[in-house]
Amino acid sequence: MSQKIADVLSGFIEINGVKSVALVGRDGFVIESVTTEQVDMEALGAMVATAIGTTELLGKEFNLGPLSQYLVEFDNGKVIITSVGNDILALFADADTVIGGVRFAVKKRLDELLEVL
Repeated sequence: MSQKIADVLSGFIEINGVKSVALVGRDGFVIESVTTEQVDMEALGAMVATAIGTTELLGKEFNLGPLSQYLVEFDNGKVIITSVGNDILALFADADTVIGGVRFAVKKRLDELLEVL
């Protein structure tokens, strides 16, 4: 199964500007990842799980419904975080990446990822 997950994640790397992608459990452990750069995926997993947990509490507190996507923009890059079943998908992209295209591609490919989980 892990190879199938890696194959699907590799498809996310094909999205223009995406450099790294990880499937992370709610416990912060990285289930699988694909990257074109040097990234500490274990640290990334812990931070992503913490960030999404806090964000989901915010949505619950204000009755905003379930989290769809979480976008964070920095001077040197962007992070897109999405719930995938009981897990978390995190993508890291260049600062000049067109975020609308990434968000569309992620929504389009989520079903493929869910099928292999």
